[in-house]
Amino acid sequence: MTTTTSPEKPRHIDARITLIGTDDLVKAFGTPAGVDDLASLRAFVAGRMRRPAWPLREWADAIRSTPAADAVIEAAAPLLTGVDVTGRDKGRSALYGFHYLGWLAPGVHAWLLTGDDRYLDAFGRHLDDWVEQRDSVVGEWPGLDPIWYSLGTWARCRSLLPTLEVLTESALPGRVWGRLVATLVGGARWAYDEHDVFRHGNWQLVCATELLHLSLVLPDLAESESWATRAVQRIDEHLLLDVYGDGGHYERSPGYHRMCLTALQTAAVIDHRYAEHPKLTAMHEWMAELASSGGWIPHLQDSGLEWPAASLLRGSYVLDNPALARTAAQWLTPEAFAVEAATFPAWEDADRQQRWLNTVATAPAHPVPQLPRNTVLADSGYAILRGHEVRAVINYGPHIEHELESHSHRAVLDLVLDGWEQPLLWEAGGPPSYDDPGYLTWYQSGRGHNTVLVDDLELGTDRDVRIDPLVDTGPVAVFSGRHSGSVVPQARTVAMVREQPAFVVVTDSAASDGHVFRACWQSLHPWRQVGPLAYDASAPNGPGLLLIEAAGPVEGTGIDSVEGVARRPVKGGTAEYGPLHSLVLTRDRGDFTTVLLPHAGADPADVQVVRDEAGITVDHGRTVDRIGASSWVRTVDGKLSWATGWRVRELVHAGEVLFRSTAEVEVVVDGGLTFAVTCSGRCGVWVPAAGERWLLNGVPVDAESEDGWAHLTLPYAGRWEIEGARHG
Repeated sequence: MTTTTSPEKPRHIDARITLIGTDDLVKAFGTPAGVDDLASLRAFVAGRMRRPAWPLREWADAIRSTPAADAVIEAAAPLLTGVDVTGRDKGRSALYGFHYLGWLAPGVHAWLLTGDDRYLDAFGRHLDDWVEQRDSVVGEWPGLDPIWYSLGTWARCRSLLPTLEVLTESALPGRVWGRLVATLVGGARWAYDEHDVFRHGNWQLVCATELLHLSLVLPDLAESESWATRAVQRIDEHLLLDVYGDGGHYERSPGYHRMCLTALQTAAVIDHRYAEHPKLTAMHEWMAELASSGGWIPHLQDSGLEWPAASLLRGSYVLDNPALARTAAQWLTPEAFAVEAATFPAWEDADRQQRWLNTVATAPAHPVPQLPRNTVLADSGYAILRGHEVRAVINYGPHIEHELESHSHRAVLDLVLDGWEQPLLWEAGGPPSYDDPGYLTWYQSGRGHNTVLVDDLELGTDRDVRIDPLVDTGPVAVFSGRHSGSVVPQARTVAMVREQPAFVVVTDSAASDGHVFRACWQSLHPWRQVGPLAYDASAPNGPGLLLIEAAGPVEGTGIDSVEGVARRPVKGGTAEYGPLHSLVLTRDRGDFTTVLLPHAGADPADVQVVRDEAGITVDHGRTVDRIGASSWVRTVDGKLSWATGWRVRELVHAGEVLFRSTAEVEVVVDGGLTFAVTCSGRCGVWVPAAGERWLLNGVPVDAESEDGWAHLTLPYAGRWEIEGARHG
């Protein structure tokens, strides 16, 4: 929902911020002896300023003569011909982003890379023009100045502060150098006044880190100490209140999470106390958990597609954590890894620097840290189910407010699916611009997600999501949840079988008639019908996804195809917009059972799905899966391969009882009738008798046998392996 009032304090923009002349700058630096004009102040600053956290000289030396350098020079080219520094034609939201001045910094970068003074001259000319004209710019957000607001002051400092080191001793005209410093000082003063108390969100956090950064680089500023004190107070509060225990940022968006993490990495270089903070470590691990095998994080909650490798490598440097570099190395070429690592300045601590050099030298050859079979990011509200090639990410988190408008999408219990380094089941994600006409009606809407809509209404902000404990029996993982964010309560279960052929079954239910329910399924590739209620969406050479709806007959189910737009990952850490194809199944009841069968090639396998009172049967040919409400049985060539149940007291296959328990347990039975049982407390179990002696977690125990059953006691909560004792 868009706010109609200012998200920030009442206007506090005055001459201390906007009209800082030479005398004001000299006073800001404490009126040093012998300093009475810009030239002498510039000489004073040159001898006293400290290096920024991420210096440009190391960065330029590292990327020179690489494709990254070519991209920088290309970005700087418009500066040589001219730019309208007011940004009046950019649109409501983009106008604010234009005045972050990200378009201006490439002038300095290109000058460093090429030595061509045309770029330096262009940077100076445009910065001078911008200062002259910025007060004429009027924004459309109520009460929010397009120049002096939290993200503007943060972004300009983040962009311009590193340039100060190289520009102070350059041929940049003195007038422009003074205006550069005045812009930084004015922004810091505004930020200091604005952020006198804590408030949630990314704006204040990132603003505080640059306030700290500026106080480090220019410690002789009379206000520097007070800026640093306030910045540290706000950063500490955000780590306590704005970063979840699972490492996720408050807004649950990978893009804004990464933005905040980048800011905190800067704070950690300045103040090592932050490098030792457990939540900063958790924030890096959060990104690694959500990253796909292809190296990207899905574009959840208004996010762009995030490629975390560079952030994890920087985190390895900041936290002195080699494991993060090893994770990053799997997604970077050796050349890209070496270049990125070379952009970081050397540590003054010789031992620390040697450890970093050792990390860089060994990380690409070191085994990648293994992720668990599933992850529940309980505070952030994401569950991740992993198979050998296929992964599901399920969103069950809350709707989160924001300074201006919420980035939370109107969907819950929705999921995305990826495999073989490609999206299989996708979503609309974040927009190209918040001014996009489809921002609320497509990107944020449930229409652009893999969810079930009720009466074409959008999900409410109060969702009251309840989930069951995640089940993981080994071969099968099961997520179950319910919510009341729609006009009727809805429930969804997502079950993944990991062993080949691996696939996912999504079961939706809503205990209500008299409504219209639409199940929406999104793919980057067009859906083509391959059978009754069976559709396939595949890349030309694979991979692809076969979808079979098994919850009802063809009659009574309407089918529609809709095309929208979404980002898609591109090799090399980029993304591009392209079509997103929606398959929409409509019926007058909220029950859907959707079988999602990923395949590596372009063509799906011949699979038959049949539903009966006991559940569904998925027949792949030699392999047959029988799936009940709390059980999954796989046979191969007609013989039991394994059976598993969750929250069960009994497990049955083909009318034969395989296992019984006095309490609800998770159990896996393999074809050789060995048992793995996970219980929550002491309980008794019965297994088909094959003798009176059994092994319980490898320990020989005697069992009571009666009527073809052996009875054993599991003494306490945990996972227990039960198998018949072998005699030599």
